[in-house]
Amino acid sequence: MIAAALTTARPANFWWRRAAVVLALFSSGLHIASLGDHRASPLMVVLTVGMLLGCLHCARHLWMRDNSRDWGWVAIMSVGMIALHTVDFGPSVSGHHGHMTRAANPTAVGHALSLPMAAALLTAALEAVIALSMVFYRTRNTDPLAPNWD
Repeated sequence: MIAAALTTARPANFWWRRAAVVLALFSSGLHIASLGDHRASPLMVVLTVGMLLGCLHCARHLWMRDNSRDWGWVAIMSVGMIALHTVDFGPSVSGHHGHMTRAANPTAVGHALSLPMAAALLTAALEAVIALSMVFYRTRNTDPLAPNWD
């Protein structure tokens, strides 16, 4: 009875926002866990901390409010993370996290993903699906020439 009251008291997008917040917090935890792997490169540490702060920023915004801009940022960051982590970083760091690299690099064929990297990519894929679905749902009937779609 209480569960029925809780689910009817909130709109569906509230629960999708909460799910996206949980995924963003999980993603920030994965970034914290990967800091030790990046200690050899100060640039990678700075980039990882930046992504960690980005995850926390999106989580805060999705928790506090519901607008299309925040969903758009989550979609962009998630797709960007997937793209960044599937790119060949070159021979100097090709073993980094067990990234999958392009098929043009014959030494990378058969290279397995590490468990944290697989979790990060799965998390980003789930975030991207939820965020892109919410952006589509929220903007499907809006006028693209309107000055503000929130």
